[in-house]
This record gives sequence, C-alpha cells and structure tokens, in this order.
Amino acid sequence: MNKAYVHGYDPRESRRLQDQATTLVQLLHSDTSYPAGSRVLEAGCGVGAQTLTLSRNNPEASIISMDISRASVLQARGKVEEAGIENIDFLQADIFRLPFDPQSFDHLFLCFVLEHLPRPMEALIALKDFIRPGGTITVIEGDHGSAYFYPDSIAAQRAILAQVELQRFAGGNAMIGRELYPLLSKAGYISV
Repeated sequence: MNKAYVHGYDPRESRRLQDQATTLVQLLHSDTSYPAGSRVLEAGCGVGAQTLTLSRNNPEASIISMDISRASVLQARGKVEEAGIENIDFLQADIFRLPFDPQSFDHLFLCFVLEHLPRPMEALIALKDFIRPGGTITVIEGDHGSAYFYPDSIAAQRAILAQVELQRFAGGNAMIGRELYPLLSKAGYISV
C-alpha cells in the first residue's frame, strides 16, 4: 500500500469521511437491508464510515467487514465497539485474496471501494465467487466528474479536478460511478 495515500489514514481525512457518511446516510442506505440471518461481507470497510449504518440497518445479519489496511480495520473496530454493536466481525485482508470458501455470503456490500482500485473489474470477478446462489451485491460509487456548482465556482471546479487527478495518480478512478453498469455486466453479474 502506498504510504503517501491518505484517504482515511490521516485523522483529519478520517473525520471528513465520517462526516460524508453521516451526510449521505439516507441517500446511500435507505434501501440497504438484508433478511435476518443473512451473512454479509462488507469489502473495503476502510475506517468504518459506512459500517455503523450498515449494521444498524441490519441488526439481525452477521456482517464481516474487511479492509487491506490494518490501521483502518482497527479504527473501524474501535467505532463499532464504542457504539456497542455486536453483529460485526473485522478482518484485515486483500480483496483479491480473501480467506473464505466459495459461496460463503448471502450479500456483498461495497461502498466507495472500486474507485481506489487499479483493477476494479478483477475485484468484481473475484468477489463474485463468494456470493451464494440467489445472493446480491450492492455497489455504491461516486462520480466526481459530475460535480456542478451554482453559482459556478472556478475554485471548486479546480478542487474537484485535483481530486480526480490525485485519485488517478494513485491508481484509482474518481469517476468510476458512471462505469458501474458495464463493469458489473462484464464481470458476469445479472439483473444489474
């Protein structure tokens, strides 16, 4: 992992991610619910910005939240413990080398993960093996190239462009949201 990349690894950036998650709860999670007894994998939980809401919306589900960053997993675990939530287990793992048997999960949840990966198609293909027949995948991604401002702001446009370029420089794609349908379809998911 590139140590210079700070998305969530810096305390200030972690607070920003938490603020973003709180602001977007209704938009992102209004229909994120799974039946009681479901086994759910949150792939790429980061610092837990979406984890608390995912758990609160699904108190009867068993959730495993994983991330490649040990520091992020520890931070996410601390937030969950502080909130007294007990239906989540944490794991540090690489999304391309998960230690689970095929068809281990009823549902997969990814939120703002693919934008950070240099090989998002490969990640979707690898994750597909872990979904049970009849299971689902929820993928939420942004498209920072679709930011508009009124009144128009050159400074804001430059800031967004800088974020898009920094993400590209780090190997990701800040505009991957517009590519989700073709990515999921090409990875072999149905009913996209």
